Amino acid sequence: MPEKSGFEGELEALGAVFAALEPLGDEGRRFVLEAVASRLGLGLPGPPPGPRPGAGDPEADAPGPGPGGAESPKDFLREKHPASDVQRVACLAYYLTHMRDQAHFKSRDLVELNREAALPPINMSRAVANATAQNGYLVVAGQGNKQISALGEDVVKALPDRDAAREVEAAKRPKPKRKKGARKKSVA
Repeated sequence: MPEKSGFEGELEALGAVFAALEPLGDEGRRFVLEAVASRLGLGLPGPPPGPRPGAGDPEADAPGPGPGGAESPKDFLREKHPASDVQRVACLAYYLTHMRDQAHFKSRDLVELNREAALPPINMSRAVANATAQNGYLVVAGQGNKQISALGEDVVKALPDRDAAREVEAAKRPKPKRKKGARKKSVA
C-alpha cells in the first residue's frame, strides 16, 4: 500500500473516528474524546458552544461547568429546583446516571452527591424508600442497588416546571388496581 501524505492520512483517520463515534450519544462521544485526549496528553476545549439541554438563556451569567466539562451537581440541582425530598432523590439519581455514568447506586452515593451539591442533609433512607415505593422514581437494581426509572427521568426532565412534572406523573403512573369483589362461597 503506498504511503499517504500527512493530509490524506489525517483525513482517513478523521473518517475512522467519525465512523466509530457516530452510533454513540453525545455523552458517549464526549467520554471517548476526553479519554483519548487524556491518554495522548492533549487538552480538550470546554463544552460545545450553544445552550446546554434544559438550560435557560445562554446569555445569562450561569456558573461554569464542573470537572470534565459536566455541569456541577450544585448547578444542576439549582437549575432543577426540586420541591420535595423524593424529587431531590430523583434529581441526584438522574445526575449520577447521566452526568457520572453510574446507572446503579446505593443510598450512600446519593448522600455523598447531596453533600457535594452543598444541600442540607435529608433522611436519605426514607426519601429513597418513598421515591421507590410511593413515587416510582427509582427501581430496585439488585444487590442493594437502585436505579432511576423512566418516570423518574421524565419528572427530572420536566423540572423546574412543577405543573409539567405533575402532568408527567399523572400520565405515567399506573392506574390503581380495582379490588375484586368477595368470592362467593359455593354451597355443597
